[in-house]
Amino acid sequence: MEQVLEKLLESVPKARVLRLFLQNPDAFFSLPEVRGMTKLRTPTARSEISKLKKLGILGEKSVQREFPSRHQKNPRMKKVTVYFADASFPLFRELQGVIHKGSITSRATLLRRIKSLGRVKLAVASGVFMGNDLARTDLLLVGDNITKRKIDNFVKSIESDVGKTIKYTVMDTPEFKYRLDMYDRFLRDILEYPHEKLIDKFGL
Repeated sequence: MEQVLEKLLESVPKARVLRLFLQNPDAFFSLPEVRGMTKLRTPTARSEISKLKKLGILGEKSVQREFPSRHQKNPRMKKVTVYFADASFPLFRELQGVIHKGSITSRATLLRRIKSLGRVKLAVASGVFMGNDLARTDLLLVGDNITKRKIDNFVKSIESDVGKTIKYTVMDTPEFKYRLDMYDRFLRDILEYPHEKLIDKFGL
């Protein structure tokens, strides 16, 4: 299934923008937010949004949003154009189903990216990777000397693939062992509900 959507649409940018909106059907995104979530350049993101609007898949509206002000304590309000998935599109549900099935990052790709982070001893995929949006975390990583920069880049690359914000948890080995010995409820919720161990050097 990896990259099937891109091949079907013959466009990586279009696939990323579609994923973002159809995986988050109740959300409203500004152009900078689309650019950030999809990792596309502004002109490319704007062009794909325009094409999808013409097809009736996306809609747009103006909203008031708060922005921090350098010289004032109170944030200032500013009108912003945001875009959203238009549920009135005739094939909305069918397209949403295709997007969902084609947005699952392959386990091989996920594992390869996780290994590039460093000495990862445990990697557990749950939540969005198991079709459960209500899970407490989507990805649990346990390892040592994993830098924040690597984690940030890794998460952004995964989010651009799946079209959703990824909830992730990172622990070092001592913290994980302590919480495991204490029967930590958070870990129990992850390990007792649907999940997949991509790396397990603890023999759980």
